[in-house]
Amino acid sequence: MEQSNFFELVKTLDSDKIQQIRQFSTISFFNHGRYRTQVIALLELCFKHVLGQTRQTLEKKSVYASIFPKQEYREGKLEQVMAAAHKVLRNGLQVMYYFREENEFYQAFDFAGIASSNGMDTQQQQLLTRLKKSQNEVFPKNEAHYLKQLLLEDAIHDIESLHNQVRGDLNIPNVLQALDQHYHLTRFSRLNRFLLQQKAASLNTPEVIQRMLAETKIPERYLSESLLIRINYEIFKLLRKPILEPSDIQVLFDLLLQHETIIDPISLREFYTYLRSLCVLVSNTFFDNEEIRLTLFELYKDNLSRGYLHIEGKMTSATYLAVSVSAIRVKQLDWALHFIESHKHEIIGENETQDIYRFNMAIYLFGAGRFAECLDSIPATSPLVDYLLNGKRLELKAMYELRSDLLPYKLDAFKMFLSRTSPKLLSEIQKRGNQDFANLLLQLIQSPPDSADRAQRMTHRVQEKKQTLEGRWLLEKAKALKKG
Repeated sequence: MEQSNFFELVKTLDSDKIQQIRQFSTISFFNHGRYRTQVIALLELCFKHVLGQTRQTLEKKSVYASIFPKQEYREGKLEQVMAAAHKVLRNGLQVMYYFREENEFYQAFDFAGIASSNGMDTQQQQLLTRLKKSQNEVFPKNEAHYLKQLLLEDAIHDIESLHNQVRGDLNIPNVLQALDQHYHLTRFSRLNRFLLQQKAASLNTPEVIQRMLAETKIPERYLSESLLIRINYEIFKLLRKPILEPSDIQVLFDLLLQHETIIDPISLREFYTYLRSLCVLVSNTFFDNEEIRLTLFELYKDNLSRGYLHIEGKMTSATYLAVSVSAIRVKQLDWALHFIESHKHEIIGENETQDIYRFNMAIYLFGAGRFAECLDSIPATSPLVDYLLNGKRLELKAMYELRSDLLPYKLDAFKMFLSRTSPKLLSEIQKRGNQDFANLLLQLIQSPPDSADRAQRMTHRVQEKKQTLEGRWLLEKAKALKKG
């Protein structure tokens, strides 16, 4: 039973939600089936289990005996109670979600529709008029505002069409204006997410997206009327570039700094996420550009303090890794160690052996020059592609620093891994970056020490490979050849 979808949902509840569901389950309108009493008993048993208030196991026959005392066990009967309890639980959570304070617009909007269906047209018009006034007073406007505006203008159009006095424009200009604004904002927002995802994952571009990417025209008035549309459009243009330049980052950075006081918090958080992602792309291409790395690190520090890197107090494994790497690359080792330690209990998806934390510690140990300890800290494998590939490259780098005799064999295994898995897991950029790293590392291994000519040639080769991963480290090792 503990593996059921029902109990998985129960485990997500905090004590406040549990108390509300307890009360909700006693309302006959929502819990009125033949197993009403058993549903309440099952929910209570599960709640006590989650809160640690009972030692009773959730083995099926034990649960059955608790909610059907003195009845012989019958196959399938408990499943029926679980299904009914799941429905009550789901409906309770939906009601709580709907009546959140931030959902006030939709509550009023829906009630206006109820008023109309009950023949209360005057009250419906009054409700919509108040909603329109409150919409006009919203500042700053976020993406949700434009959808609400469209729904509102269209509802007003429906009313005026129903009571058409053959005068006026039936609110059609306002509907089309709201539709256009919502369309252009949503279109570029979603295209931007696709383009960014395409740079990080193995994605083909569907024909429908190809057509949209070819149709990039947008009326100038919408760029001047809506700051959100304008910024999304600027991000779109940057993401369309095959290779980003450091100067491109400054364009977006300046735009955000200029207007961040009048951008809503949700949109500002998303824009800074794009800015960090673009900085990462540029720093991976121009790996000898120290300024962009410092900019990225300062962005992470700033965004961490604002709460932009967290989701309800938690941090994704990718963000945790990105911040660690950024700090270590600019030699902020003390800051990196403090970050890794202080946020290790906030990682989404961390396992019992703390593999995500251990790998970030391995990166820190490498940055501190403690290569043998680094090798001991790298987890053997990971279901996360970024962590898996980072781990394999980190292992190879540490072995190179230690002059390990096993390095050539590990490098061969890495190249074989890339040839077998890259079509399934990696984008072309990721595949090429890892392959370039492997090929350049092999050339470093085969290079004679104390060779100024070889160092110069290797330095040139590394600088040519703009998409290679670990480029800065490779460049350091290439230049070090002339020192023996």
